[in-house]
Amino acid sequence: MTTLKILLRFIIILISNFTFSQVSESQKINEKNILKIFKSTIDQDKRNRISVTANPWSTESENYLKSDTVKFINPSNKIDENYCHLINWTFYRKNKFIRSYGEYCNEPANEKVTNENDYFELKINETIHGTFLELYNKNKIVENFQIISIEKKQSLSYKNEIQYILTLKRKNKKSGSR
Repeated sequence: MTTLKILLRFIIILISNFTFSQVSESQKINEKNILKIFKSTIDQDKRNRISVTANPWSTESENYLKSDTVKFINPSNKIDENYCHLINWTFYRKNKFIRSYGEYCNEPANEKVTNENDYFELKINETIHGTFLELYNKNKIVENFQIISIEKKQSLSYKNEIQYILTLKRKNKKSGSR
């Protein structure tokens, strides 16, 4: 074999290894696995104080408010798109989170102050029609989503960091909008 052929094979192997190492991996959609993933993304200190900027799951505000299908990304500081207005879900327990609203395109970036209407408990309901994420505020259901997929992928920008992408389809909107 010529040196050129060997070099070409080597380059093809490198490119294919790099390409396949960036592929996302679908995660099993069931209550146990979803709660395990949410728990793994909790990044709160133990001082009885919740930081809404600690590793939130984020989506673009307008999409969340107007679309039936919503994608949340965690960690949100690794979002490829340059969203200005985000809705964040920051978990402080595997089934509890705080919703916050952030604006990040203008300096200084700012977050809307959270209140009691921004604290949610989620319940996962598995049926023959799919797995559903029900959001409760003050013991009342306010939103219901079908979990379409959850993907785990290696971050392209940050070596050794895992990124999750949660795709939800809104089933009905009770209340709780901004």
